[in-house]
Amino acid sequence: MHTFRIKNNRAGHFIVILAVLLLMSIVVWAFFFKEDPVPFEGTGLIIISIIGIIGAVVLFMAIRMIIVNPDVIVINEKGFEYNPGGVSSGFMQWTNVAEIKYVDVRTTQGQLNGPVWERALTIKLKDPSLYRDQFNPLMKGLMRLNKTMYDGDIFFRLSSFGKQGEEVFSLMMKYWDESKNKAV
Repeated sequence: MHTFRIKNNRAGHFIVILAVLLLMSIVVWAFFFKEDPVPFEGTGLIIISIIGIIGAVVLFMAIRMIIVNPDVIVINEKGFEYNPGGVSSGFMQWTNVAEIKYVDVRTTQGQLNGPVWERALTIKLKDPSLYRDQFNPLMKGLMRLNKTMYDGDIFFRLSSFGKQGEEVFSLMMKYWDESKNKAV
């Protein structure tokens, strides 16, 4: 069985680590090494605690993503699993796929000037409950909104695939077509 994989890009996580370390270094300098340090009491204690806890969690997650280096997507003749940022869609079988298409979605991610249209790959499932049931109630609401707006259940950011976006689409179409032919 041939399995196609795209690995997570580690460079972004290194940048996050550097930014967090810089922020934490500035806080440590302000509280401990500056000529007139911030008092380590009351508000100062709260600030250093919050930055320390958030920084530690972000560092842990970024280092974990670098070490584990999960697949962003795995595709084979049985199905696919989309795993952006380490959050998995779960393995979806081709027999549950009703449609694969490109859609233009409104997004603000990475944009300072407000929402823009971005092309995305979307999968419409025959039984979306297999996918939707694994998420918390807030995510289920967002997924219903996406279904209403764009008629899709799973959305793939094309930027997740780097230069292999067309290859991902071609493989998905190939395996989905083969699964339909086997079912007939």
